[in-house]
Amino acid sequence: MIITGAGAGIGAAAAKAFVDAGDRVYLADLSLDRLKATVAHLGSPLASAHQVDVTDADAVDALVELVKTESGSVDVLVSNAGVFDAAAGIEATTHALWEKVVGINLTGTFNVVKAVTGPMVEQRAGRIISIGSIAAQRSMPDGLAYCTSKAGIEGLIRRAAYDLGPYGITANVVAPGVVRTDIRATSTEILGDVVPDTNVRIGDSVMDSLIPARRGGEPSEIAAAVFFLAGPGAAYVNGDVLHVDGGWIAA
Repeated sequence: MIITGAGAGIGAAAAKAFVDAGDRVYLADLSLDRLKATVAHLGSPLASAHQVDVTDADAVDALVELVKTESGSVDVLVSNAGVFDAAAGIEATTHALWEKVVGINLTGTFNVVKAVTGPMVEQRAGRIISIGSIAAQRSMPDGLAYCTSKAGIEGLIRRAAYDLGPYGITANVVAPGVVRTDIRATSTEILGDVVPDTNVRIGDSVMDSLIPARRGGEPSEIAAAVFFLAGPGAAYVNGDVLHVDGGWIAA
């Protein structure tokens, strides 16, 4: 299986869940240092690190071909790579910021889904799981490009579910709410000088007023939903968006 954005946060937690279950996992990320640290932490020969930029379709295709060659099949894709543009609204969102965020989050998702489609159709089986966000439906206080890209992921995955369902392939979205990860730091690193300077943060007041669980989620809790969708119990779940947000979607 392939997990993108696996160097930290939700991707790393998902990798642990699958490795603990005895699955061979190909961890992909833009940062080789983060990947190496995650693989070292996992401490398993089932996990391997692969530096891949999801916006580079050729690099993504090469990874999928490697997995197919070494493993004989491409059974599961967890498309998790993404960046966050904080609270940049329409005025603060430059063209450069828009292109980078949408390019990584949405086009990157298309690239990896497109790449695994051929092998999965050929083997007439597969699971595609993309990490979306509650921001696809609840924009505040997230950035314009981020919200748009996550809404686009839902549309992309629903269409993929429709197209690929006849081949025994399911495609679903896991949509987290607030999760305790370092996405802000890694996003600033990746986006560089196009990321807006903003002091807006999701804090305790948001959790207290909007999230029934009164707390943010842990990466392992999102990984558990991913693991479920990849397993036999989710064989008839297709084209769905599973919110894992402490009840925020109901608020």
